Amino acid sequence: MHNSSVFAEEEKISLTNVATKLAEANSKCFTVCFTTKVDDKMVADKLAKLKGKPSAAQIKELAKDLLVGERKELVGRLSRAEGKLGRSLVIDLPTQGYRQVDHRTLVWLIIDNVKYTVKK
Repeated sequence: MHNSSVFAEEEKISLTNVATKLAEANSKCFTVCFTTKVDDKMVADKLAKLKGKPSAAQIKELAKDLLVGERKELVGRLSRAEGKLGRSLVIDLPTQGYRQVDHRTLVWLIIDNVKYTVKK
C-alpha cells in the first residue's frame, strides 16, 4: 500500500498518459492537481486588485492568470471515469463528497509511489 501524497520518483509524461493513469486508478488512493474553471467572481477579484497603470509585462501576466483557473489539489479515490480526455468522478477522501476532475486540466498525479507530471 502506498501513501497518496508521498512519491519516490517523478516522471514527465503527456497529458493523455496522465489521464489514462487516473482513469485506470480503480480503488487506489491518489492525489491529483488540476486547474478549476474560470468564473466571473475570480476575474472581478483579480481586476479589483489591479492598482495604477500596469506595465506591458504586468498586463501580459494578468492575461495569463485570467485564462487559467486556480490550482486545486484533491486526495481521493476514483468512482467513475469517462474516457481519456473526459471527466472523472472522484470521492474526496477528507470530506467524503464527490468532485469532478476534468482530464484536460490535469497538472500532476501521485499514484503508486510515482508523481506523474504533465510535460508542456
